[in-house]
Amino acid sequence: MKSGENGKMLIETEGAKTTGQRLRAWRKSVPFELMELSRKIQVSQGSLSDLENDKSLPSATTLANLSLHTDLNIYWLLTGKGPVHKKLDPGIEKTTETSRLYEDFLYLMQDKKLKCMVEKLVQIYRDGDVNKRAQITGFLSALG
Repeated sequence: MKSGENGKMLIETEGAKTTGQRLRAWRKSVPFELMELSRKIQVSQGSLSDLENDKSLPSATTLANLSLHTDLNIYWLLTGKGPVHKKLDPGIEKTTETSRLYEDFLYLMQDKKLKCMVEKLVQIYRDGDVNKRAQITGFLSALG
């Protein structure tokens, strides 16, 4: 790791080509022990280890917990693009707004059909080419 201009440690990500490799690089840079992060995001140590070793993909709930309880940029985690750490809008009251969004998300993820679709959407976006990502982005933009 290298020191950045503001004294923060920069994450060596050039070799991190997979979601699991990026998750491990970020976790070690924070630094979190495997047990500490697994407790924080409410997954077993074995599941977190499987994620870091690319034996499984993060579920929608795991992504939500990473987003809610850490400063990890989920877009970077899934794609390797953009900043590693999310930049929070200072105008948003984090605890209130994030908590409400998270609760809504968890409620919606109880619908098995919707959960499967969200996980498939994340997988297609992550594994898809530029055209697939553009289609997904355009479709979602048209809905909003």
